[in-house]
Amino acid sequence: MDHYKEAPICIDVHGDPERIHTILESVPSEESALEAAELFSQLSSPARIRLLSMLATDDLCVGELSEALGMSQPSVSHHLRLLRQSGVVKYRKYGKHVIYYISDTTAGNLARHILKDILITTEENADDEEE
Repeated sequence: MDHYKEAPICIDVHGDPERIHTILESVPSEESALEAAELFSQLSSPARIRLLSMLATDDLCVGELSEALGMSQPSVSHHLRLLRQSGVVKYRKYGKHVIYYISDTTAGNLARHILKDILITTEENADDEEE
């Protein structure tokens, strides 16, 4: 999946203005970059990655997540609130129960894709170590 492309050799005259313009068209706005950075910062927590890994498997309540990961309910709720604010997870209520799931938003789909790649890579590395 490498996108290596032969670039022109940098000489005294730096850059072809047309090439630079084309490249700059694909650079996100400052606002979009800020939103992406916020999402990546939310995904940088090991606790949130573990929570999301569980939610990628099934929809769960705070109590189930807390018990399974050995974390306090307030801690799990805190992490879920941050993920909810980033648009990665959503919840639905059933009486007193609140069930969390990975959202079908761009942020949620990105998190799901990243988790899938992490889990596949982890499994491949484990298989390689066994051989």
